[in-house]
Amino acid sequence: MWGRKELAAVTKESTGKDYNEKTHGSAFFVNARARPSEGLLTLASKTSPFVATLEGHLVAARLESGVARPGIISKKDVARLGKRAQKINAHQDSLFEGYWGLVGSNGLAIVEQAKRFQDLMPLPRGLEVRGQASNIMLESGAEVEPNVTFDARLGPIIIADGAAVESFSRIMGPCYIGQRTKIYSALVGGGTSIFESCRVGGQIENSIIMPFTNKSHHGYVGDSYVGSWVNLGAGSTFSNLKNTYGNVNLVVGGKKVDSGMPKLGPVIGDMCKVSIGALIYAGKAIGTGSHVSGRANVDVPSFTYFDSEPKRLVEVLLESVLETQRRMMERRGLSLSRNEEALIKLAFAATARERKDRGVKKGRF
Repeated sequence: MWGRKELAAVTKESTGKDYNEKTHGSAFFVNARARPSEGLLTLASKTSPFVATLEGHLVAARLESGVARPGIISKKDVARLGKRAQKINAHQDSLFEGYWGLVGSNGLAIVEQAKRFQDLMPLPRGLEVRGQASNIMLESGAEVEPNVTFDARLGPIIIADGAAVESFSRIMGPCYIGQRTKIYSALVGGGTSIFESCRVGGQIENSIIMPFTNKSHHGYVGDSYVGSWVNLGAGSTFSNLKNTYGNVNLVVGGKKVDSGMPKLGPVIGDMCKVSIGALIYAGKAIGTGSHVSGRANVDVPSFTYFDSEPKRLVEVLLESVLETQRRMMERRGLSLSRNEEALIKLAFAATARERKDRGVKKGRF
C-alpha cells in the first residue's frame, strides 16, 4: 500500500502490511477512489506498462520497478509517468467523487461481493424468508433468532461470522452485516453495509456504517455514510430528501456540488457523537470528532461542539477527544495505541484552519 506518510504508523499497526515500500518488478496500481468495474478488471489484465487517467488523476497503472516513488502519486507525477508508458483515457465514471458515490453504488457492490462467499450454514428454523433462500448467506458462527424476516427479493443478504440478529428484525437485500455486529430488532433496508462490531437498532436503509459504531436505539438513518467509533443517541434522525424532491446539494471545498441524487443523507466523520433526538439535514458533513445537539442544518467542522438552540460552535478540547475515545474503546476491550493517539492529534492540528474560518470559538461548551 502507498499513501500519505501520516497514515504509515497506524496502517502498519492495524494491518501488519508494508506501507510506502519500494516495489519489485512490474506492479499494478489502483487508486483507492477507483470504482470497481469491468473496465478496471480489463486494465488489471494488461501486462505491458500503461497509465490510465481521468482529468489528470491516476485511475490505474502498470509500472516497472523504480519508475514511481512510494507515497502519494500527484497529478504532476502522473504526467511524468505518462511519458514512459502507454496513456489510456479512463471512462468518465471511473473514480468516486465523494461519499455519495459510495452510498449510491453500495447495493451493487454487495451483489458482486456475495458471489465470493462459501461454506455457509443452513438457515435455522423460525425465519420468514421472502425471495430465494439461496440469496441468504449465513457464515459459520452467525446467530439469527426466531421471528426474523429476510427479504432477499431484490438482492442477497450476508450475515458474517459472529454477527447476531435479534427477533423481530426485518433485513432486506442487498445487505451485509459484518462480524460481531448485533442487530437489535431493527428494520434494515436494502443497499446497507454494517461492518464489524457495530450495534444497530431502529431503522436504517441504503447506508454504510463503518466498524465499532453504535446506533442501538430508535431513529432513522438513510442514504448516509457513518464513520467508525460513532455514537448515535436515541431518536437521532437523518434527513435524506428535500421538500422539493430535487437533487441534494453539498458544499465541497467551499463550492456547491450537485450530488445528482434525490435521496442523500449526511456524512458523519469518525468519532462523532450525536445527542439524543438530534436531527441532521440531508447532505450535511459532520466533521471528525465533533459533537452534535439539536438541529444540524449546516456543515459542522471537525472537533467542534454544535448546538442549534442557541446556535453555538465551540472547539472540543483535544484531551476530551482522546479521553472519550479511550473510554469508548475500553468498553469494547480495546485500548488507544500511541500511533492512534498521534494520528488524532495530527488531525486536530490539520483541521484548525477549518474551525477558524467557520468562527468556531475556543473554550468550554
